[in-house]
Amino acid sequence: MIAYIYYSLFLTAFVYPIVVHAIWNEDGFLSASHNPPFRGVGMIDFAGSGVVHMTGGATAFVAAIVLGPRIGRFTDNDGNELAEPNNFPPHSVSLQVLGTFILWFGWLGFNPGSTLEISSSGSSEIAALCAVNTVLSGATGCVGALFTDTLLTFLKNGEVEYDLSMAMNGC
Repeated sequence: MIAYIYYSLFLTAFVYPIVVHAIWNEDGFLSASHNPPFRGVGMIDFAGSGVVHMTGGATAFVAAIVLGPRIGRFTDNDGNELAEPNNFPPHSVSLQVLGTFILWFGWLGFNPGSTLEISSSGSSEIAALCAVNTVLSGATGCVGALFTDTLLTFLKNGEVEYDLSMAMNGC
């Protein structure tokens, strides 16, 4: 747990502020407001999605390299490679579903709210479009992950199995 606290402190105190300044500050070298803009264009980040997901993705990539694969997933206790990876069962599917719906509900407030106004005629249509895209993208990811997993399981075992955990992972 102490390693996670150090990681969180390092990320929030050093890494994230540098990335945020580079993109959100008008003097940041990646900002579209920078003179001259980076590569003649610069970057406009709607609702912080680029900053948040780029930083999180890069951090997860580095963490995966540092930590390596899960112990016991691809090798046995002696370090011998397993013929087939071990599957770890989910801890609580009901909590996973609840968490997914809470997150999805939060997106429905955050994404349309990131337009910063819905009082004028043009901004309300943009907020509505954000809400529709939020619902459709989550639903498409859910169905896509569910059927991809079902297809791969069918090709491997010849059995049709719908895995709710994979559907939630796709959201």
